[in-house]
Amino acid sequence: MKKNISLILAAFVLSAAAASCSSEPAGSTPDQTDSAAQITEAETVQDGEESIPEETEEEYVEPDYPELVADENSITFDDGDLYTAHCMNENNFENDESNCRLSVADFKGTKQLKIEVLDFDNEKGKYKTPKIVFDMDELVGSENLSKVKSFSCDLTQAAAGDFRTDDGTMLHVPGNFMGTFGSNIGEDCSDWYVPNGSSSEYAAAEWQCSWVHLHVDGKWLLKGYVDGTTDSTLVFMRWSIPNQADVYIDNLTFYDEEGKSIPLVYKSGEGAADAEGESDTSDAEVTEAEEEVTEAAENTGGENGTE
Repeated sequence: MKKNISLILAAFVLSAAAASCSSEPAGSTPDQTDSAAQITEAETVQDGEESIPEETEEEYVEPDYPELVADENSITFDDGDLYTAHCMNENNFENDESNCRLSVADFKGTKQLKIEVLDFDNEKGKYKTPKIVFDMDELVGSENLSKVKSFSCDLTQAAAGDFRTDDGTMLHVPGNFMGTFGSNIGEDCSDWYVPNGSSSEYAAAEWQCSWVHLHVDGKWLLKGYVDGTTDSTLVFMRWSIPNQADVYIDNLTFYDEEGKSIPLVYKSGEGAADAEGESDTSDAEVTEAEEEVTEAAENTGGENGTE
């Protein structure tokens, strides 16, 4: 009897052992499988870290400058003339207006009117406002002023100095580009009128590219120029900013009520002698002003704000 019990127990133990072995993969155990996976992972990291994707910062690529389109009657500045452009100088630059150097310069393959803002306000820590005047009667003719109902032009602001951020980082960008166009109209040219449209309180900003471009237009709806006047003007203004940036104007065009461009009566070279004389007499003043501006700008940090 005892022999039979021993044989039964032996058979039971063998059966249990066989069942335990059949539940595991052939030639492997759970501990061995886990260990192999850990070894493979460790070898992958050790042999080459390239298997772990690395975060790379994409290099900034400056966009193409837009192709500017001129009308047959547009002021393109290709001949180097300023076309009456001059500083308003309403108070000897002792108010918010900045003295400016005006010239015709090549920018991105096209000649444009270049406005270099020279005066820096130490108290505000910003470059002052350029106010550039165009004499309308000289451009279209005093007898044609009432025909002018709208205008358009291309504006570009390009970094000339660096913009200092709040954390001290220096960026070679134009930053904020904001301002407006205005005009002297009426029978005695004493009425100030801001043309309606995108030229009124234009606004743009750029913090990567070294330039920013705008195409603007304006319309005289409620009031307009009067024939026979000689002091009618169109005035460009850019609000003050903490960084040094030049402004370019191109393709200034005037239109009649039907939207047709108005021919110019101004002949290139008429104002060249006067402009050259003014430049000769003011070179020393401009150089001195630039030195003061450079020193003030270096000692004053900019702000990431708007006017």
